[in-house]
Amino acid sequence: MNAPRISIITPSFNQGDFIEETILSVLNQDYPNLEYIIIDGGSTDQTVDIIKKYSDRISYWVSEKDRGQSHAINKGFERAKGEIINWINSDDQLMPGTLHKLAALFNVDPELMMVHGRIEYFGETRPYYSVNLPAKDLDTRYISHICMPQPATFYRRQLLLEQGLLDESLHFSMDTDLFVRAGLHYKIHQSDEVFARFRLHSASKSVSAFNKNFLKDNAVIFSKTITSLGLKQAIAEMKQLDLYTAPSELYKPSSRTFDGNKMVFYFLQHRLSTLYYHKEKKEFRRIFNHLAYNHTVRLLGSGKLLIYRVLLFLPAGFLHQIKKVISRK
Repeated sequence: MNAPRISIITPSFNQGDFIEETILSVLNQDYPNLEYIIIDGGSTDQTVDIIKKYSDRISYWVSEKDRGQSHAINKGFERAKGEIINWINSDDQLMPGTLHKLAALFNVDPELMMVHGRIEYFGETRPYYSVNLPAKDLDTRYISHICMPQPATFYRRQLLLEQGLLDESLHFSMDTDLFVRAGLHYKIHQSDEVFARFRLHSASKSVSAFNKNFLKDNAVIFSKTITSLGLKQAIAEMKQLDLYTAPSELYKPSSRTFDGNKMVFYFLQHRLSTLYYHKEKKEFRRIFNHLAYNHTVRLLGSGKLLIYRVLLFLPAGFLHQIKKVISRK
């Protein structure tokens, strides 16, 4: 099999309790053309000692102060030479055999820019798995909300060369911003394979801080998307909901066309699930009422009208627990 060079970047800072498992999950892929880069932010725990332990198998590593996670990843991106690339945080892991599977998928279709699969959640809970999105309107969903788990999403370095590195002004949804740029311009493949493991623990930024910071970032990204596409009706609707932020710059023009009405529907529908999970019942009700009044047919067609009405009266964690039970199978 042709083995394209794959670059994996691990940003780290004081994750000495977990980083060794992360490193081994990458090095033990037994992939013949791996470039592994670790960008540490000047850790003061045992992280550097662990990195040194495997330094003969790591392509490049550095431990120095940086401007945060996005900056650290961008430093790795700038150094990486692989055709295929992704970052794996210092508390997450690759599943065995992932890089071989990815190489095969990218080899089959030279026009494929991005591949994303599923992840296993583990750590402070019984393991369960992310669920892929339905195929219907998937291209529209890709630019409307969070569609893919970052550790299980790999792309050609061409994406970074043509569309730029991570937006360092985004501290929570910089991956979503990058994936939207891919969705606006390129072919993406959704795989049912489980490519990575996402660790749930109290010190994780994605766990401890998954709240209004993510909601705010995602609204900013969506505002930028609909403005870049010139979707005036979508912009007006977001302004009506007080969710619009005028962007300081736009995405590169896309040759693709998208339905702004569908985009707003999928953005708001995804926002509802996050609001419910974080017990934002008042805002949940406001968005639900807007969808029911302004997107009635599409909401009925999605089969979720009754579900959302029931959720108004259920505890916030109820649906999440049901999904975890189902996804363990």
